[in-house]
Amino acid sequence: MTTQTQDRTITPRETMRGLPAFFQPYLTWVTGTPLEGGKQLISWSPNKAGVLGMVQIAGGIALGAWTLHPFTAWSVPLLVLATLLTTGGMRRLDVVIVHQTLHRMFAKSHTVNRVVGELITTVFWRSPYDENRREHLLHHQFPCSMKDADTRYLLSTGMRPGMSRSEYRRYLWGTLFSPKHHWNFSSGRIVSNFSGPIPRYRLVMSLVWLAATIAFVALTGWWMEYLVLWILPLSVCFQGATFLYTHTEHRWWIFSNAEKLTKKERDHLTFGRMCGEPVPGPEISGAARRAAAWTTWWFRILVVHSSYRMFVLVGDTVQHDLHHIHPNCDWANSAYVRSHDIADGSDRYSDVWGSLVDHLHEAGMVGQSLDQLQTPERMSDKR
Repeated sequence: MTTQTQDRTITPRETMRGLPAFFQPYLTWVTGTPLEGGKQLISWSPNKAGVLGMVQIAGGIALGAWTLHPFTAWSVPLLVLATLLTTGGMRRLDVVIVHQTLHRMFAKSHTVNRVVGELITTVFWRSPYDENRREHLLHHQFPCSMKDADTRYLLSTGMRPGMSRSEYRRYLWGTLFSPKHHWNFSSGRIVSNFSGPIPRYRLVMSLVWLAATIAFVALTGWWMEYLVLWILPLSVCFQGATFLYTHTEHRWWIFSNAEKLTKKERDHLTFGRMCGEPVPGPEISGAARRAAAWTTWWFRILVVHSSYRMFVLVGDTVQHDLHHIHPNCDWANSAYVRSHDIADGSDRYSDVWGSLVDHLHEAGMVGQSLDQLQTPERMSDKR
């Protein structure tokens, strides 16, 4: 794991500069960081980001349907890939598009933001717009405090500050596959769509969607396909990805869940979740050792890091610190916005390079106490 600020020339991404130009756009996506001075090939927009999420879902379902008929030994790995694609597309629409509608940054019209947010959350059985927006704005106002619903969620799963690494890993694996955790998560999603202080139109939307789903499956007889290609990605996989994503979102415990923080402290709560590691260096001698090192490196890029980006760390969530520092930025192009901000001299960012495991340990701050993280800025620079 590597934590760095400002000096971009020594980042793992810069060690990839010598690789063929053909791979560079892919490496920018998977790492979440462009090369210093690199040119952006595609200018993204909110609409393009939304279409990409829908295309990803459609591609995952199509691949899954193709692999089921007929079902062979090859169907298993292809179904895993299809599930990753579908879940990642759902996550992209939820954690990227719905998230931006809550900030009213998907469209200029408040009405369009609400409509888009309500439609997606209805289809995915997520919290209605108003309650979702209220909780999320509290998250921004009091990040990592007890007023933050995400903090309370993590505590409800059994996470606590001061865990050892072994305790933390046992807790993660146990909760990730816990029937109780998934039942509580799923039932909460369903209940939020049919009860509580929700607008009448949203209740009607939920009822219509439920009736349409039941009618479609009953008329087609595609019960197995529906369970495997839609319910599985939408429930266990979606919730597992959300659980892991929420863990890596912030350094949750470093300021004891305080509500009043300095600007420096608020910045330190969030970090750039960069994916990847440096390419094998010249210090690795011998043809066999270099071949093994490069094979390992490419495997981790193509499988480990790409799966993480496709499934958990979707869209602009790599640059989540940018969102907290400049929530009104051009979020659809956040990799370049953040890079330019750093190049212009901003020192408000920090990078943590590695994989999901590195980001989990950084966010959990396993084995570190608040005293170890005290800085002189804590006593000054109040907002």
